[in-house]
Amino acid sequence: DLVHADFEKGLSNSEKGREGDYTSDQIFRAILILFLEQWSYRQTVVQVDSNMVLQNFVRLGLLPMMDFTFLNKAYCALSESTWTKINEVLNGYALREEKISGEKLRMDSTVYETHIHYPTDSSLLWDSFRTLARLLKELKEAMHAVGLVHRFHGKKVKKLAYFISRNGKSKSKGTQRRVKKTYRTLIDRVRWITGVACRVVQDLAGSLLGGITELEHYLPIVERIIQQAERRVLEGVMLPAGEKVYSLFEEHTELIKRGKAGKPVEFGHKILVAQNGEKYITHYETLPWRREDKELLKGTLEAHKNLF
Repeated sequence: DLVHADFEKGLSNSEKGREGDYTSDQIFRAILILFLEQWSYRQTVVQVDSNMVLQNFVRLGLLPMMDFTFLNKAYCALSESTWTKINEVLNGYALREEKISGEKLRMDSTVYETHIHYPTDSSLLWDSFRTLARLLKELKEAMHAVGLVHRFHGKKVKKLAYFISRNGKSKSKGTQRRVKKTYRTLIDRVRWITGVACRVVQDLAGSLLGGITELEHYLPIVERIIQQAERRVLEGVMLPAGEKVYSLFEEHTELIKRGKAGKPVEFGHKILVAQNGEKYITHYETLPWRREDKELLKGTLEAHKNLF
């Protein structure tokens, strides 16, 4: 029921696209195959389409297999609370059938990395400029209606960011002076387009244009990125890791240092996993902010006691 409610809320009801009306049961079974077999979305679609056993498991009948992009959207539509409830149901089933016991408990943490490029100030500034420029171009007609006409010169700004990325590690003092000067120009261009976007949001406030909502979402993050670059690069201030922005698109990402050989720094979120003697995961938790393992022990023990 929870899965069905998530799909109703998060998936489009459009009649366009590949033919076939899929039930929530069929979609969810396809997602289970995706995780059980550890395949990609595209590979899952290809394998189910060519395997009669998997088709029977998904209960497709005479329907063609769903597209991999649809499968991706379906997975994204499932909420965190739904997955938590599914885990609770599985725990209850395993306990009733006496497949698990509470005699042993082992907990460990790992890091789940967000899908971002390595964050540098120049790359974040370029991400900010190109994203705002794209959204403003989509609102071109509405901007013209209120007298806002601009050219964005994206290629010139891109050259600034690329110059910094190629020469940022140079040991030449002359090159470093040019890099810093280029940073000032890049920051000025991003601040300029931020001002344009703020004016567009103000003049088109109340409209139902989708681009306005996206601009309102990105503008506070872009402002943080600009201030971060000014303080770090121009003023030479060392910012604490918790105050930095590591991605425009995954702004919740945090930097985690765990001292791993070959990977001292990871970008993402810390995840706690607890399992019993049968190596069955009875409890898990995604941490929005990093906490030490010893701080997680009490909550893990409480969850274990509640289950058993």
